[in-house]
Formats: sequence, C-alpha cells, structure tokens
Amino acid sequence: MNQCIRTSRSNALYRIFAVLIASAALAGCAGLPTGMEPPAVTISDFGVGNASLFEQQFNLKLRVQNPNPDELRIDGVAFQLEINNQLFAMGVGNQGVTVPRFGSGFMQVEAVSSLGSVVRQFGVLTKGDKPGFRYRIKGSLSVAGGTRIPFDQRGEFDMSALVPK
Repeated sequence: MNQCIRTSRSNALYRIFAVLIASAALAGCAGLPTGMEPPAVTISDFGVGNASLFEQQFNLKLRVQNPNPDELRIDGVAFQLEINNQLFAMGVGNQGVTVPRFGSGFMQVEAVSSLGSVVRQFGVLTKGDKPGFRYRIKGSLSVAGGTRIPFDQRGEFDMSALVPK
C-alpha cells in the first residue's frame, strides 16, 4: 500500500513538473506566431525634448517594417537605446499604429536618459578617431491581443557625411 502511494505521488509530481516545463517553453515562444518574421524597428528621427540637470528627454520617431503577409496592430513599445555599446536611454510609447502587410508605419516615442549617460557619450565621441557612433535599439512591441514581439536592431551613424569637404 505504501509503495502505491509513493508511486502515485511520484507520478503526480512528475506530471506537474512536465506541465511546468512545457508551459515555460511555450511562453518563451509566444512572442511570434509560427511562420511569422520579426518586424524591423529602426530610428527614423531623433530630437531633443526637455532637458534638466539630471534628466534629458528625447523624442524619437521609430519606423516599424512588417515583412509578413498580415498586418500588425501595435499598441505600445518599450525599448533601450545603446550608443557605442553603452546604455544611453530607455523609452516607451503607447501610440497605436497599424502596420500594413509588407509595409511600414511610424511611432512617436519618448526616451529618457540621465546626465551621466550624456556626459559618458560626449566623452566617447570627442575621443574617437572616427566621427560617428554605433547604436542599438532593443525592446518589444506590444501587439493588440497581448502578444509581445521582441526586436533588436543595430546600426552605425557616420557624422563625416554631414561635414562638407
């Protein structure tokens, strides 16, 4: 009798453990439906908003490109902006946008940085021998219905192109 109780408890614990593992695995894949490609999120415009001694606000325009045969109804975004491999600002936006199938759309968002981030980047830019910087924007898009789609894009900006020769 004791053996039967131990065996049934072991089986129950095994089943619970298996369900938890399966749930965790499915949750990790929940960002993109099967067969869907991740959208590309890039910075289209960057402007300085309000600035104070301890905090700076930046206004960004993000381009979202949808490489899929179905439209994306996006209702929010959360992201981090790195410059030269260092965190520069964090941002959010709740502007809704419907990105057409095989098309693109824009989102106006706000990012906030600290004085330390700005000073650190100014020091890096003035010491560099190449007039430019690398950036990375990573985060997640919130799609209507509660799905979160991660994104991670990198790029370079060469400021020497702005200087007349």
